[in-house]
Amino acid sequence: MSTYVLNTIAFKNDLDNGVSQSKLVEKVEQLGFDAIEIRNEFLSGSSSERLQIAKEAENCGLEVFYSVNDVLVTGDHLNDKLNDYVAEMKELNSSHLKLNIGSLSDISKNELIEGLKSVLDGQFEINVENNQTLADSSLAVTKKFFEIIQDTDIQNIHYCFDIANWIWMGIDVEQAAEELKQVTTYLHLKNAAKVQDELTTVPLEDGDLDWRSLVKEFTNAKVFGLEYAGEPQTIANELKLVKEITK
Repeated sequence: MSTYVLNTIAFKNDLDNGVSQSKLVEKVEQLGFDAIEIRNEFLSGSSSERLQIAKEAENCGLEVFYSVNDVLVTGDHLNDKLNDYVAEMKELNSSHLKLNIGSLSDISKNELIEGLKSVLDGQFEINVENNQTLADSSLAVTKKFFEIIQDTDIQNIHYCFDIANWIWMGIDVEQAAEELKQVTTYLHLKNAAKVQDELTTVPLEDGDLDWRSLVKEFTNAKVFGLEYAGEPQTIANELKLVKEITK
């Protein structure tokens, strides 16, 4: 059964005006989603806010996903903040933590594996995702990461494939999809278009990507998240379109 998630960037104007993400939970439920994806860069940093989000989500019957705008690996070791992010995730009553990969150039295979095993307790999953920078999300590094993981007994690490972010890196989306579809369980859905000669994020139906054909390639994906700033009616309409081809 599929899970449909709305990332809170959907309410970017509210976030930019300082509205707490705890105030957005009910809006996500009203739009017909199963889960809300909280962005850590828009949190106040207080435990009370995270606990309030958890309470609101429970009242609305929503799962919570936690998106952290940071890397899993930094230099020759796992991010020093990783345990803090896990603790924050648990305060949100979430079992889904998402980060970018970072660089694997300085970390040994053994240190990566043992570090991940020490963090993962079987109670949550880590999803690594591609952002819009080669430094954190190159296709080669992503493939290498999962080649390492697949040779271990680590079970709770998966890939979140953002269908549009590859465009910012100049990487062919179809190639990336072909090479990563087997490890992808989560799709971030948005589109991209040139506006005044600059790439910008747009709703699914407004961009240049054939998002429907891309989605159909990911037969292992069971979680689908919309991630763009948009009008509520646009988001509700596009959720229906996504459901039509993924249920």
